[in-house]
Amino acid sequence: MIYFNLFDTIAGISQFVLGEGVDASGVTTKILTYNCTINLVIDNKSKLFGLHINPPIMEMSFGRLTFAILSYGPKLYVESGSTLYHLYVETRNKPMYGVGRSMQDKLKSGMGLALMFRLRLNSNFRVVLNLIRPKFHHQTECLLVLNRAYDKKHRTQA
Repeated sequence: MIYFNLFDTIAGISQFVLGEGVDASGVTTKILTYNCTINLVIDNKSKLFGLHINPPIMEMSFGRLTFAILSYGPKLYVESGSTLYHLYVETRNKPMYGVGRSMQDKLKSGMGLALMFRLRLNSNFRVVLNLIRPKFHHQTECLLVLNRAYDKKHRTQA
């Protein structure tokens, strides 16, 4: 059996701006601009074969609304051992019809804004000159809670 571990962490959110604006049709709504970096660590336990990974699919959502998607990017290759990749997901000036007010209320309440991050990977090993290609599908989820609290010591916002 061929086996590898998958770990991901949110490395940083450089921008999360929920402002008010007007969409292309003139409707007043909340507008979201968001940018996030994810560290993806892949641990390939196989001593003989490298792991080929198709571009990952990453989603950020609030409730049932997916507001940021990355489904393109480089194909990844992992030799034996651990490898670290930096992945980015962002959205710019996305109208948040209906849920924008709810997002703003959660941020202001002090309880925090709960966001769901999902990562899906399809991978395969190429064995015996591509004659045998076992395929694997992986999915991971992470709940991320944004707070308005500003940390003066570290000059960051949780």
